[in-house]
Amino acid sequence: MRTLVILNPAAGGQTGAERLCRRLERLIDGDFVSTSAVGEAVSLSSEAARAGYETVIAVGGDGTVREVATGLHLGGGGPRLGIVPVGTGNDLAFSLGLPADVEQAAAVATGEGTMTLDLVRASRPGGSEEPRFLTNAAVAGFGGRIGDRMSPTLRRRLRPIAYPVAALAQIRDIRPYALRLEVDGQAIDTTALMVIMANGEYAGGRIRFAPGASTADGQLDLVVIHAVSALRLVTLVPRILSGRHAGHAGVSLYRATSVRIQSETDMWINLDGDTWQAGPALFEVVPGALRVAVR
Repeated sequence: MRTLVILNPAAGGQTGAERLCRRLERLIDGDFVSTSAVGEAVSLSSEAARAGYETVIAVGGDGTVREVATGLHLGGGGPRLGIVPVGTGNDLAFSLGLPADVEQAAAVATGEGTMTLDLVRASRPGGSEEPRFLTNAAVAGFGGRIGDRMSPTLRRRLRPIAYPVAALAQIRDIRPYALRLEVDGQAIDTTALMVIMANGEYAGGRIRFAPGASTADGQLDLVVIHAVSALRLVTLVPRILSGRHAGHAGVSLYRATSVRIQSETDMWINLDGDTWQAGPALFEVVPGALRVAVR
């Protein structure tokens, strides 16, 4: 099986990339390449798809996986995606039930277990730029720029709780957004603190924002955290952190194949933990776009 391993040496704020690479070379029979810039994994994986690789393994966090998945999709979607999660949140890996241990993850990535993986296409209404693709979740509003606020030291020392800790540090920035959602064409006007367009169950550092979500059902799970009183927010946050927020009056859950979001005051949006843009956006499911290695 012809395999390419794409390693992000900066994932999770790590400093031992060379040691990790040598470790993986003993576990995986394949070609190895390390990225040196944001976006490079897209072109590397796209070229690998066109070159006939059967498996391309992303070694990094959710951002690295997103880039590799994007490249594979743009390259025709032929190779299987493998994941060795060494990033900060590793939310997609957690949603897929992949092991955190490097040796075990490498064994899964090179094993025979396979399932289909939906992707989500994110674009600006009007098509003013090339669309982006994500594998796990987009977060708008509070948390939309959380990835920008975490230093490599924070990522390295507090992984996997770096996201919740960074969110707590920014709680003073929380504010309501008057917005319009179009969920499969149905308009919903509301005021929200945070909106999550989820492919997997977990986001924001293994918080179970979308209980029951599946990465292979051809649907997005939309989670709307409404603007509520301070008192109600105090009771809501622990339920969100424990994944027990379904049914709470401050939360609305939907399933759809497309979601359009527009706010009176632009909400910042991140894709799989990486800041993308502020402003209106459209999210559409690409069903069964890739194959991914699982247990």
